[in-house]
Amino acid sequence: MTQSVVSEHTLSTDHAGSRAWWFLGTLAVLRNPAGAPRTPAVIELTVPPGGSPPAHVHDQLNDSFLLLDGQLVVRCGDQLRVASQGDYFVLPSGVQHTFRVTSPTPAKMLLIHSDDSFLQFIEAVGTPTDDRRLPPAAVPTPDFEDVTRACEAHGARFVGPSLEPADVDAMVSQRDSTDVVNGPVNHISLHVSDVDASERWYTNAFGLVRVDGEITDDGRGHVVLVSPAAGWLITLLGPSAPSVEHIAFTCVDRAELVRWHDALPERGVTTGEITDAPYGSGFVIRDPDGLEMELFAPAPLPG
Repeated sequence: MTQSVVSEHTLSTDHAGSRAWWFLGTLAVLRNPAGAPRTPAVIELTVPPGGSPPAHVHDQLNDSFLLLDGQLVVRCGDQLRVASQGDYFVLPSGVQHTFRVTSPTPAKMLLIHSDDSFLQFIEAVGTPTDDRRLPPAAVPTPDFEDVTRACEAHGARFVGPSLEPADVDAMVSQRDSTDVVNGPVNHISLHVSDVDASERWYTNAFGLVRVDGEITDDGRGHVVLVSPAAGWLITLLGPSAPSVEHIAFTCVDRAELVRWHDALPERGVTTGEITDAPYGSGFVIRDPDGLEMELFAPAPLPG
């Protein structure tokens, strides 16, 4: 009995042999093997730089994805998050959300859905293709009203516009002080043992965004990360022996320092105790290589 069930469908798929569609300017590749259950639906979605769907709501589906490559700014309800390679997101049903690809290269997302409503939407409006690249400009775009009706027919609704660059900039400037570090640090260069791992840590901990860099297949290279709110930079170079003993990021005041001290443990970052001195207050944290840094609030000026 077991043998007959197994023989009814393919046990695995590779990227080239999976069903694929050009879907509203993206490439959608279904990774469920032929004959296997459609759920959970596992879909590779490649989105070009600047790509952003209209804000939308799924009535029943929790929109879950693992970011395989690239970088996104994700808005879900009133929350704004930067998604970097390796991050996994679960955007709950009933809450409006959207994203924008902020990396200079396409973003690749692995969608993992408990039902096949979004897959049905792709099948309804997408163009089947054997070409595993983003759709050429000549591929016609479906009428938006038809897309809207198909979206609603498959358990979702458009509720707002896409994210434009100005929207992202405005939202970043309005973020809570524990979403980005606002201190006046100009530039830091760190030698790290694993550039990818350190990039993930810094983008998660401080909301930094990659603006430049190149990493070869063997892990060598560099990346440049920027604080969207303050403009200071960190350059990570490696792999090499970790170096740079200490750097301080300035907080506006002690109240902001305390907010950071409360927020970082929720992101998996161990913090030292806050120490107070006549010249200011601060606490120490360490990155994955043990490099020490401090968040520091200068004492108010007299008068």
